[in-house]
This record gives sequence, C-alpha cells and structure tokens, in this order.
Amino acid sequence: MVSPRNKTADQIFQAELNRLNHLYSLNEEGQYVIQVGDVTVHVSLENIRRDFERDNDEEAVKRFAQQVSIEHFQESPDWQTAKTLLRYSLEPADYVMGFEDTLHETITDDLVKVFVLVSTDGSRITWVSSTNLSSWNVGREEILRQANANMEQLLEKVTIECHDIDGVKLGYMVTEELPFKASFILTQGFRELVRPTHDWPVYIVAPTRDFVYILARKNRNFLGKLGSVVLREYHESGYPITADVLEIGDDGITAIGSFRSDSE
Repeated sequence: MVSPRNKTADQIFQAELNRLNHLYSLNEEGQYVIQVGDVTVHVSLENIRRDFERDNDEEAVKRFAQQVSIEHFQESPDWQTAKTLLRYSLEPADYVMGFEDTLHETITDDLVKVFVLVSTDGSRITWVSSTNLSSWNVGREEILRQANANMEQLLEKVTIECHDIDGVKLGYMVTEELPFKASFILTQGFRELVRPTHDWPVYIVAPTRDFVYILARKNRNFLGKLGSVVLREYHESGYPITADVLEIGDDGITAIGSFRSDSE
C-alpha cells in the first residue's frame, strides 16, 4: 500500500475520481478524458502536479478532482450575473493550446491579458470565449470594459507592504484575490498604488499568478538578488507567468531582462 506521503498527484486524483464514480482514461497528450454524465471532459493535471510537488497538499488535489462534477458543466450564468464575475488574467503567451477562441490582448511578446470569468464561489476561473459573447448577446468591447472596471474595483482593496533589505524597499502586494495578484500590474490604478512607496516607473517580477515583487528604478542593481527566488517560484508553481524583469511606466510594460538561461 502506498503511504499518503509517497502518493503522487495522479494517484490522489485517480482515487478521488473513483470515489466519485467518474470513468476516465488518458489520451495521447497525457490529458485525463473524464466522463461526467453525458459530458466528456478533458483535463490536464500539469499545473496540479507542480503545485503538489511544491506544497504536498493532498486536499488541494482532491478539491480539484471534486470540481469535475456535473454542476460545473452547466450553462454559463446569464449576463446580469456574469458581468460582476468578469476579470482578466496575466498569462504566458506560449500556452500550448493558443488563444484563438479566447478574448485576449497582447501585452508583450511573452505575455497576454486573457479575459476570464470566476465562478460564484470563486473556486474556478474560465477563459471567456466567443461562445460566451453569443450566449450573453454582448460585444467584445462591453466585456473588456466590464472586466477592466471590476479589476479596478478589486484593486481598491489591495495594499503595498515593504521589506527593508539593506536600505532597499522590496514591495509586495497584500490582497485576498491571490489568483489575480500578478494581473493587478495591468490595472490603470496600479501607478497610484505603488507611487507612495516606490515612485514611478517601477520594476516588477511576477513569476507566478500569486507572487509579485516591486522595486524602484533607482534600485536596479538589487534585481540580481531576486534571481534565485524568481526562478524557484517560476519552475515550481502550477501557474507560472514569466521569469523576466518587467519595467512598468506610462509607456506600458517592457521586459528589460530575464533570469532564464539561454537553454530555456
């Protein structure tokens, strides 16, 4: 018998699917093909595996399996409900499935702003597609306007705290909206959020969705000290974004360097 400490994420996931009586198989791409009632669902466990390797949180894997249930595949909410749940998410541009049917905007060569919908309980994030627009009978510009407005509203509850390291203020965001922490750097209000502590423009590292460091431009030489933690988060997190150093100012976002090796 495999002890809980030695179980893999796949073993935990499969055991929970069996408990829920969901039939499943693995396809050639390594995705789980799960039958939930009359619905066939394709699920990648790649991000969950990485989080489990980092956190060893068995319950998180079980919760992910429990989301694969018939209630999660009902029709999307109507527009009046959905418009309060719209957000956007900062994502890497090299997503293997691409963004063809997804509402998105290019930020840099390596970063994309993807418009998303959170579930009413906050447990799931889904990308907004053209199918959603047809269902809601609204245009792209209205989705973008509403998502941007919602993110600005959420930003009002975000604060900046700092660690003083050798006279350098290393800033980080404090927020309950952890999946959108990195996404807040795209908001219009981000400038006013960081100016009191770091002036403007600023340097940012955002290796994962829930990890952001802020540094004043005058402290550029301090960036090298962040390399190990940025690479650790980038390689071990289930939701990596970028190992680049980003400069954010009035002209937008620019990658000024990277902690990745040439082989990556």
